[in-house]
Amino acid sequence: MIRAIRACKTAAEERAVVRKECAAIRTSMNENDQDYRHRNLAKLMFIHMLGYPTHFGQMECLKLIASAGFPEKRIGYLGLMLLLDERQEVLMLVTNSLKQYPNLHPIFYLFRDLNHSNQYIVGLALCALGNICSAEMARDLAPEVERLLQFRDPNVRKKVS
Repeated sequence: MIRAIRACKTAAEERAVVRKECAAIRTSMNENDQDYRHRNLAKLMFIHMLGYPTHFGQMECLKLIASAGFPEKRIGYLGLMLLLDERQEVLMLVTNSLKQYPNLHPIFYLFRDLNHSNQYIVGLALCALGNICSAEMARDLAPEVERLLQFRDPNVRKKVS
């Protein structure tokens, strides 16, 4: 995909390549293709950095964050930090409805990963929290972040402070 975009001579050619790739990514998302979910999100992040809309990939971030493996979580959190910010309506809805449906929203995964035994997953959650945190999310997660000041790993304590 990157080679095809770089090979484009005009902006119209680039838009056509991006449009075709976005259509392929949407199709893969609709088919719920587990094997290519992280690759699709990486492509979406590149497309986003080029300035094209990628809002349709926000749920893919959450699906990757919900997975058990570190590589998938890493891409999911990176996508969350890049594709979402504190002004996104999705995050406002997340904060408001956390208590009603706690296991359907990114703040649930952040909360779960802040309490994870793996220091690298805790670090991913802290970085994401620092990048996308709204005032409401900060208020809700402050006790968990304060608790991490006592974490056994010095790298996690450094990220908290």
